[in-house]
Amino acid sequence: MQYSRIRKILDINQLRKKTVTIVGLGSLGSFTALLLAKNGVNLNLIDFDKVSVENLSSQLYSRKDLKKYKARALSKYLKRINPEIKIKSINTRLTSSNLKLLDSDLVIDCTDNLETRFLIDSYVQKPWIHTAAVKTVGLVYVVRNSLSDLYNARVSEDSCEQHGILNTAANMIASIAATQAIKILLEKDYEKDLIRFNIWSNSFDRIKVKPRKHSKQVIIKLCKNNYSVNINKKISLDSLSKRYITILRNKNLIIIKSENTKIIINSKGYIIFEDSNKEFIEKWLKSL
Repeated sequence: MQYSRIRKILDINQLRKKTVTIVGLGSLGSFTALLLAKNGVNLNLIDFDKVSVENLSSQLYSRKDLKKYKARALSKYLKRINPEIKIKSINTRLTSSNLKLLDSDLVIDCTDNLETRFLIDSYVQKPWIHTAAVKTVGLVYVVRNSLSDLYNARVSEDSCEQHGILNTAANMIASIAATQAIKILLEKDYEKDLIRFNIWSNSFDRIKVKPRKHSKQVIIKLCKNNYSVNINKKISLDSLSKRYITILRNKNLIIIKSENTKIIINSKGYIIFEDSNKEFIEKWLKSL
């Protein structure tokens, strides 16, 4: 009886019409997918990795899944949990060439690297959910403006390294992220502040994240030789398509090639430079 009341509160029929894309199916992504599947949400599951022994203690996989693609193994498991939902398993890495895979009602970032996170940020034009974890600390944040509001110029390549995570922390993050997702899908009020907790010390914080207004352009280094820049002004994508080789173009985003560098630009002034360096970036920005 109590469960049926909860289902009425959630408007399960409305959730069945929604599709959520989860990028990264490790500790955070696998448990978040489980919770959404149990609530009748359709899923697009994106991950290029295969299940390893190291994954078993903190991720939703068993020994029979070893060496199988995570997207495929998780899809099969969730189909048994809820055969009524639609699940699309995508065994590939998210790159600038396949960003259309993100097209859905909501995107949840459960990855472990900044490069993928900033790719999501450059493409998605509506609120999306960012999650992150290290050891016993986790955070969940609904990105409404730009991920650069959260990560500033002090972010370095070291941030791309994968760290271990306590499985109880992963479950906490998944619970918060799934709840935020349900609220967004049902057009209910969701948490606007950054949620951060340490499950080991039982600390829980809500932190206001203000839109970052830079007096100058801030270049953030991602993984390898990739960089992110937010110039905080609108860019004419039409003019760029005329000046450079265009790889991909839609209403809000363009991917061009300048010299040997692939550049991803959205209309709000958010730019990602792939395989580049600061000297080239500074020179290119002056040409805008």
